[in-house]
Amino acid sequence: MGSETETEAPHLDKRGARKTLFLFELSGEHPTLPAAEAAWCCRAECGPCPVLDRGPGYVIMSMPDEAVRPVGERIALTHRIGRHLLSFDPAEAIRAVADVELPEGTFAVRVRRQGNNHMGVDCNRLAADIGRVFSKERKVDLSEPDVEVRVLLSDRAHLYINCIEVDRSGFEARKVAERPFFSPISLHPRYARALVNLTGVRRGQRLLDPFCGTGGILIEAASIGVRAVGSDISAEMVEGCRDNMRHFGLEWDELIEADVGTIDEVFDDVDAVATDPPYGRSASTQREPIDELYSRAIPAISRVVRPGGGVGIVLPRPCPDEHDGLELRSAFEQRVHRSLTRHYCLFTRR
Repeated sequence: MGSETETEAPHLDKRGARKTLFLFELSGEHPTLPAAEAAWCCRAECGPCPVLDRGPGYVIMSMPDEAVRPVGERIALTHRIGRHLLSFDPAEAIRAVADVELPEGTFAVRVRRQGNNHMGVDCNRLAADIGRVFSKERKVDLSEPDVEVRVLLSDRAHLYINCIEVDRSGFEARKVAERPFFSPISLHPRYARALVNLTGVRRGQRLLDPFCGTGGILIEAASIGVRAVGSDISAEMVEGCRDNMRHFGLEWDELIEADVGTIDEVFDDVDAVATDPPYGRSASTQREPIDELYSRAIPAISRVVRPGGGVGIVLPRPCPDEHDGLELRSAFEQRVHRSLTRHYCLFTRR
């Protein structure tokens, strides 16, 4: 794109669905996971969504208007989703926004800087300059506007109308210490939800966690209408997982005590798998060496998930390119501390 790009009018895809450009203002908690999660959330709700642009702290995709709310209800690593209007050089703001038409009603303009981009730009002044242009035809309401116009200062300035403010408070309410039964070795709920989303699982489909532990991943799956299926070799963990699901008012399809090597004999109709297996000595492996556990687990996971299904596995080592019918489609690293780097491995079952 050049220095200034204006959003095209909403258009129709091949199936006749009305599609618009939406900007996802990403959380920035990881350099690449948030954008990938956004793409797979869209895919799960409405099919593949073309990525039109991306940069520090944002991605712009084309998707149906009606998909915005369901995507916003399930996504974890995004702050806001809004209808993209314009991308421009901040120095040309007044000229750039002169022809932008806003919906009826009062408005407010908010500006946020992404990282250290455009440090010479005063965010308050930029908001005021843009606000003066729009106020010629409508009233300003800074407290409860009908239309919230936002500008993200990134590689350029990106103007959009905020449609969804993602409520991330629930993740904090569901973190490990807030559960009646917990183990300190657990993904934060935001990353557990992101892992679920990265499998591409749809609402109403069955997602299995064969190392369910205290249920962190299944809690996030059930919270977005995915049918939760879990197992663990520890009966105590399975019962603790049930307690945690009940605590948050969630339902599940199946939660049973089972060794990971037998999951294909126990479960059927599994659409996706998301799991965070034990990493080492401090996790319960029934004294089985980690290498042996993984060598049994991954083939079993491949056998249990349907062809074309998504698989997300978090490992303490680099992801294999393929393994027993699982084809690696993407991998992400997350450094936790000096002795642990998590590798988010996303596979498709061939």
